Amino acid sequence: MSDSPCTVVILNRTATATSILRDIKALTGYGLSEIRSRIVAGLPVVIEEMFSNAWYDERAQLLLALLTKWQNEGITFEIREVAEDDPIEAGALISLEVLRNIIEPDDNESRDGI
Repeated sequence: MSDSPCTVVILNRTATATSILRDIKALTGYGLSEIRSRIVAGLPVVIEEMFSNAWYDERAQLLLALLTKWQNEGITFEIREVAEDDPIEAGALISLEVLRNIIEPDDNESRDGI
């Protein structure tokens, strides 16, 4: 990993519905038992390096789509932005809207080339 910050997602410890596990497996490739263990332990189920080639290619949009879906379904989660060497608890808690603004800059900024 590089020095880029990471976005981590931690789910409510009771969020172990099969559809949620499948969503995480599709995004991360983790096994179902590992995902369930991470949820129950309060560990991140998603860890995405920000600002990498993969982030810009598709990972950011996939993460945003998944979190938007979960928010619409009422699934409780928290998003944190952490440095590579920082503990998860020290990471800045961010909202889905802040993450959306990071991933999808304002249309006016895009047009102005800023």
